[in-house]
Amino acid sequence: MPTHRLALLALCVSLGSLAFPALSVEPPAAAPLQAADAAPAPPTHRSLRDNVPREIPEPTEPGVFAGYPTAPPFSVVPQVDTLTFYRCTACHSALKSNPQPRKLNAPHPAALKHGGGRFWCLQCHQEQDRDHLHTLSGQSVDFNDAYLVCGQCHANRQKDWYFGGHGKRVANWRGERVIWNCTHCHDPHDPSVKPRAPSKPPPVRAGLKAMPHSASADAPGAVYQKAQERGLQP
Repeated sequence: MPTHRLALLALCVSLGSLAFPALSVEPPAAAPLQAADAAPAPPTHRSLRDNVPREIPEPTEPGVFAGYPTAPPFSVVPQVDTLTFYRCTACHSALKSNPQPRKLNAPHPAALKHGGGRFWCLQCHQEQDRDHLHTLSGQSVDFNDAYLVCGQCHANRQKDWYFGGHGKRVANWRGERVIWNCTHCHDPHDPSVKPRAPSKPPPVRAGLKAMPHSASADAPGAVYQKAQERGLQP
């Protein structure tokens, strides 16, 4: 082979060794042996056949509604001492209970104008202990805590009452919050608020003259009478 070809071949071999260095291929390391007593690896998924439905918890005893935690604290004006026929057991302890819905005699109202004819006395009053009310789940409720019974059907109004947006506060506007019960304003046997004629205006102070009013405003009960004419009041 000519000398110049040998020199060219040697140059190519030397350049190839610089561009592609020799790679050392080592055999892969053997996986470590698992001890015989080692726990097996957890499965990555669970077969659908192994899914067990969740157990239904045992029913718990329902409790009496305890109010809203964020409502301002209050106390309710006691009412049982002002009730005309309380205690109820003064008569009912000597009478046999008759749970059959029927027309009643005095001192009870003949019929309840509450709940659209779907109510009966024993839905709120206890059958055996007539001096207490009861919730729909059977818990005993004192007459002074009647709002707990009313709120079962009138939850929105009860919530407004808890936060001061419904009802009446007595004694003061600051300090201890004392409020009336639902049954102070609403007759539980006929709870709708009945229309009333407006009270007479206060008298004019001595030395002053009455402000001039229009003829319609001076007429006694004009607003109430107009409402009657329009059929808005009975």
